[in-house]
Formats: sequence, C-alpha cells, structure tokens
Amino acid sequence: MDLSVTRFYNLQSTEQRYQYTLHTLYQRLKAEHCVIGKFVNNGSQVKTLHYLHDGQLRDNFLYELAGTPCSDAKEQNYVCLIDSKLQQLYPKDELLNVLDIHSYLGVTLRAPDNKAVGILVCMFNEPFTVSDKDKQWFLELSLIVATELSHNLEMAAKELLLKQLAKGERIAKLCSWSWYITQNQHWFSHQMSSLLHIDSNEASFDCFLANLHCDDSQKLTKELELVRQGKINKFDMLVSHKNMSATQGLLHIVGEVELSDEHVNERVLRATLQDVTYTSSLNRQLELTNVVFENASEAFMITDHRNKIMMVNRAFEQQTGYCAAELYGEDPAILSSGKQPKQFYKSMWQHLQQTGFWKGEIYNRRKNGQVFPEELTLNAVRGDDGKITNYVAIFRDISNWKRNEAQLTFYANHEALTGLLNRRSFMLSLDKYLDKSYGFFNLSLVFIGLDRFKEVNDIFGPEIGDKVLIAVADRLQSTLKRKDIVSRYGGDEFALLIQQLQSDQVIKYAQQLKQRLSEPYMIDELTIELTVSIGVAHLDAKNKIHGPTLVRNAAHALSSAKKQGRSCVALHDEATQSAYLKKIKYRDKLKHALRTDALSVYYQPVICIKTSKIIKFEALIRWFDDEFGTVSPAYFIPIAEEFGLIHLIGQYVLETSCRDLAMVHSKGFKDISFSINRSINEFQSSNNQMALIPESIERFGLPYHALTVEVTESMAANKYTWRVLRVLRKKGIQIALDDFCTGYSSLSNLIENQVDFVKIDKSFMDSMGEDRNKQIMVKYLVDLGSQLGIKVIAEGVEQSDQLQMLCDFDCHLIQGFIFSPAKPIQECLQMLKKYQQVPIPIKQRNC
Repeated sequence: MDLSVTRFYNLQSTEQRYQYTLHTLYQRLKAEHCVIGKFVNNGSQVKTLHYLHDGQLRDNFLYELAGTPCSDAKEQNYVCLIDSKLQQLYPKDELLNVLDIHSYLGVTLRAPDNKAVGILVCMFNEPFTVSDKDKQWFLELSLIVATELSHNLEMAAKELLLKQLAKGERIAKLCSWSWYITQNQHWFSHQMSSLLHIDSNEASFDCFLANLHCDDSQKLTKELELVRQGKINKFDMLVSHKNMSATQGLLHIVGEVELSDEHVNERVLRATLQDVTYTSSLNRQLELTNVVFENASEAFMITDHRNKIMMVNRAFEQQTGYCAAELYGEDPAILSSGKQPKQFYKSMWQHLQQTGFWKGEIYNRRKNGQVFPEELTLNAVRGDDGKITNYVAIFRDISNWKRNEAQLTFYANHEALTGLLNRRSFMLSLDKYLDKSYGFFNLSLVFIGLDRFKEVNDIFGPEIGDKVLIAVADRLQSTLKRKDIVSRYGGDEFALLIQQLQSDQVIKYAQQLKQRLSEPYMIDELTIELTVSIGVAHLDAKNKIHGPTLVRNAAHALSSAKKQGRSCVALHDEATQSAYLKKIKYRDKLKHALRTDALSVYYQPVICIKTSKIIKFEALIRWFDDEFGTVSPAYFIPIAEEFGLIHLIGQYVLETSCRDLAMVHSKGFKDISFSINRSINEFQSSNNQMALIPESIERFGLPYHALTVEVTESMAANKYTWRVLRVLRKKGIQIALDDFCTGYSSLSNLIENQVDFVKIDKSFMDSMGEDRNKQIMVKYLVDLGSQLGIKVIAEGVEQSDQLQMLCDFDCHLIQGFIFSPAKPIQECLQMLKKYQQVPIPIKQRNC
C-alpha cells in the first residue's frame, strides 16, 4: 500500500479521497473505467460518487443494478473478477455494450455491520487478468473506501435526522431545553429564538425569563428552585410571552430530571417548550362548541358515513324521549313515523348526495309513539378526499309553529268576530267555484243586508251589535248545505254561495232565509228584532261570468231590495244591470267633465218682495254633455254622492261662485250675495269645510257675509254639521236651511241653532193653493221667522196665485221661474244692470 492510507486520510475532503483512490487504481491496473458508487433506492440502483474514464473525471450517473455484474458482486464478500466474455454473460446490461466493456473487477463496499453500502469497480475494454497480489491490494483498498463511504452515509443520516428534528420543532413550534443543574448551564435548541421572537444569538436563560410575563417568570423561577433543591423531579406548566397575541405566545413547558450521560452524578433537567396558542384556542373552541352542542335548543344528531348514529345532544333526547345510549349505532329510521312515502326519502337522499344539503319538514315519532312535525336540516360532511365522512342533522320541533300557522291561516281567511270567511277568501273561493261550475252546475250568489243595524249599535251599543252579528252568522251556518259557503262580506252584509238550484228555487230559499233571520234575537236578556233585505244573482251553468261581476249583480239586487222598502228579496235582472251600467257611464263622464272643466255654474235670482229688488243669487251646477245633452242635477248629483265625487263638485261650485261674485262686486253691485249648497258627504272631517270655505272667500277678497251656505234640514240634524256651521256663522258667513217643511222639520233647529234663512221647498209650494193647511203652515212659518229674525225664502214659485199668497203672508223673499230660471253669470250681470233703477215687475201683487 506504500503511503496510500496515510496520504488518503491526509486529503481534506471526501471528494479528493475518492479522486485519489480512482487515480491510484488507474495507474496500477490501467482500467479504462474506474467507479466508486453507492447503493440507493433500497439497493436496486447504483449512483456513482466518482467516475474516471481513461484517467479523466467524468459526470456521475445512475443505473439499474439488476442484470449487471455489480448485482453479482454485491452478493459476494470477496473480489469479483470476470476476465472475458462479459457482454455474453450479461446481455441485458446495455452499459457494457455502449462502453464496449469486456472484463470486470469489482468488490462490495460494506459498513462495519457488514451492510452493503456501495461498490468499487474497474472495467476494461479488453480481456484482462488480475494477479492474486493485485486482488488483495484491490480488496484492502476497498476497505479504506468502504470506511469513508460508511462514515459519510452515517453523517449524512445524522444530518438528515437533525434537519428533520429541526423541521419538526419548527412545525410543532417546539424547543428543546437542557439545564445542567450543578453547573447551572442552560442549552436551548435553535427554535427557542423563534418562540421568543429574538435573534438566535440572544437565546439564553435570562433572555427567556425576561421575555415571559412577569407573573409567569416568577412562577417558573420558583419551580426551577424546587428542582434544584431536589424537591421535585418533574413539572408541567403554562407560561405566556409578555407580547402574547391571539395566535402565538402561550408556551407549554414539560420538564423531567435525569442523570447525565457525560458526567457522573450530574443531574440534568430535560424539558420541551411548545407554543400551544393555536392548540389551546382550538381546545377552547372545541369546549365552547361542545357547550353549544349540548345546550342548543335545536336537536342535533351526527351520524357516520354509513348513516349510523354517533352523537346526539340533550335537546334531541328531550325532544324524542330516547337517551343517547339507546341511539348509538342505530339508523335514524328508528324515528320514522311512516307518514312520508318512500319516494319522499328517496328524493331527499338524492338531493343530499348531489348538493350536500337538504332542508324541509318531516314527521317523526317519539319513543312514546307520538308523531310530531319537525323542521329538518341535513348537511353532508366531506373529508379532504371529497368522500362523505359524516351527516349532521338539526331537528326543530315545529308543533307549536304548526298550530300557530293554522290559526294564522284561519284568521287570514276568516273574519275574526264571526269566524266566517272574510271578503278576500270568499272572492278566491268564488273564482274557483265559477271555474268548476261552467258547463256543469248552476251557482247563485245571495247578498244579505241587515236593515237598520246602525240603530241597534246606536241604541244598545257596539258590544250588543257584535253579539247580534255572531248570532246571525250562526243562523246562516245552520242553514247551509255542505258544499255551500258563507262570508261576512263587510259591516252588516253577508254573502252566500249556493250551488245547483234553479232561480225560482233560490228565491224560495231566500224567502225562507229572510224569515229565519228576521226572528227575534235574545241577547243578554234583551230581545232584538231585525229585518233583512236580500239580493240574489243567479248564474246558469251554460253562462260564464267573472267573480266581481257576479258580486256586483248581487249587490245591485240587494240595493233594489232595500229601495223597495226593506225586508224584501230581489233578483238581479237585465234592467237592474242596464241601469247600473248607465250609472257607471255617467260616473266616468262626470269624472272627465271635472278634469276638463266642462261643468258650469248658473245663478237663479232671489227677490225681495217688499223692494222688488234682486238681493242674492243661488249657485246651481249645470252639466252639458256631448252625448247625453243637458244632464239634470237631480240625476247626476246622486251619482256623485254614491261614487264619492260630490266634494269635487262642491269645491268647484264654491271657487267658481266666489270668483263670479268678486266680478259682480267689481261692477258696483256690492250688496249682492251668493248662496251655495252643501251635501252631507261634504261635511266630513277629512273634507274640512271650516277651512275650505273661508279660504275661498278670502282668496277672492270677499266679505264673509257675501256668502250663504245652504244645507238641508235633515242634514243639519247631524251634530258635527251644526258644529261646523256655528264656526262658519261666527266668521260672518250666512246659513240657510233648505227643503224646510219636507217632513223632517224640527222647530227646535230654528231655536237652538241660529240661521239666517229658511227655504220652503218647491214641493210644498206646488200644493199650497189647494191645501189650506199648508197655507196656514207657510203663514205661521213667515210670522215665526220674522219674530226670530230669520228671513223666509219661498222657492219654486211659478204661478201668480202662489206669488199673491206669499205677498199676502208678508213672505220675505221669493225664488222661481215666475221671475227667472238660473242663468249664466253674464246674463245675471245684465239682469242686475237692467233692474238697478227700475223695480222688478211682479204682477198681481198687493204688497
């Protein structure tokens, strides 16, 4: 070996030693290929560590061991020599062909435990024979190389282990700590600097204590003192970094004392420090989750991937009556009520598998057999591989909710007082019946109105009124057949839908119903007597009609029954419908006239008998339509009242009259005043006449006394109306009672409520000539007015004998065709100019 061993170990690196070895082989054996390789991949391959070709260093390579001479050499403990026919012996070794190798010399490199770790090889391009002396030298050289390779592999393994340990500490946020107690020396692994957030050079025990929270630093110092004194040999504690956050800084220290391997009787504390902030947070979350799970009001159930029950919470036990131990390992089907068909569960599972979620209502059975409704929410939990690992079910008992829902549904569809269907629900049912009845059976809609029910409320109070309505509803329900339906349509009106009767049968039924409902009602020891009016709309199976139209027809029939004198039954016919349609057409025309300012105001003069002068005019609305011509106020005013247009007409008359009167005053006739009529529907709190009338007067600069507000005496019986009139009169606006002597007259109205004018109705004038009683009444009224300071206006004066009587009675004012009908404002102005100086010629008067 000469100086080979000494020189080998004097070299600085393994690389140089391997290079020296192969150059020595090349010089001595003249081998074209010299290789040092190590076994890798469980010995199935060789990776060259150093490769010399013709004395020159070449790139390393990796080759498969199977089917090569190295495979045989690996199994031997001696030098393997194949001096010829190498390619024929190993035909699968392509490397031999590529390098044109014909002879082989190799030996396995083994570790001290005889484990094969590599191989030393020389390969020749020609057949080559090696002497025994060279073999021995080759073998001894391999032992030196094997020692080097084994040492390197061991060091590499240790380095890998250290790297893995360091990586493990880094991942686990773990640090190793050794305290040599007698020497009082501390050693920390590299991860300590990361745990304390300091430079690696600063990691010391004092630095460790300084970076802990003050209380924890003192606690750890006391614990270590007990270890030093030998009072304890192990400890386990939590300490926190002084800059602890929600994600880091909570340190778990576990330490135990052991004897040192290096020093006899030397006690060493071996400890680990681990940042457990995240783990501690997870544990707290887990504890909180468990608290929520156990104390949740909803019932929870968790099953495995086979849908076997794993966990249930306390609410689940209370809800089902099963304890957890009875359910573990069971299929949730144990709760099945059998109310849902198999297709329901099949559809549920298909949806759950496809989407991972299902929610719906289901009926389950408690342990005691009781079936109850639940709201069920299912979630499929999947693992990292996407496969389902668990199912989570949340159950909520909705028994109370279902009961409340049923009640809400009932009250949404039924009227609260009587329990009958309300209008909305009745109309929905009506539409369904109309669809079904067409071509199959007759339908009849019966509308019932309680006559003078308002008087019952006014006399006995609303509580008794409500009890009457309930009693009426009970009687109606007792008369119905199974397929018929009844509704409290609104207020004191009820609606019945009757099937499969002819029109004459329906009328007969309605008559019987009227008689039944008109029987006395015994309410709280009171006997309440009522009559009812009934309207019937009949629909043959062959006809088709919309629900609102059928309701409208029945309502018209009810209106007709009431107009006949109440306590009547009326059947809707074409004439009624035609009249209604005509009324609707007039309504729409009237709306258009109001929008387009197509109405006009005419004025009829009022004349003082004593002076023969015009002292005022009454404003009267006029309407001329392109289609209908002149429409009488007697016709369109009731339509305006019925459809809520009267307040628009009244406001139009008010503003037009004030504007025209201001123009009359500007022409010098400042003593002239105007009268405007007001309807009962205009005296509503929502239509504030106390503000509207004065505002119009003021806008046109008129004095308050220039305007007279006329109301019918029947309307003035209303307390609210008188309250408004008193406010207006206090401002100076004059008040007139119209239609006096028409049957509702009350002298107390003249005494208790101050008015300025009383108007005797035209109907009273028409028969005064032949009726002495009326003559006496008119004279008495004129005398009474004179004594009370009230001027009496006789309207509708058309005949000379009427005028003569009024003159004889000393009537104050007259109004009628005997002098002039109502005329446009310009003609009225001409009339004033004409009779400004000349008295009005009133014939046959002896005044």
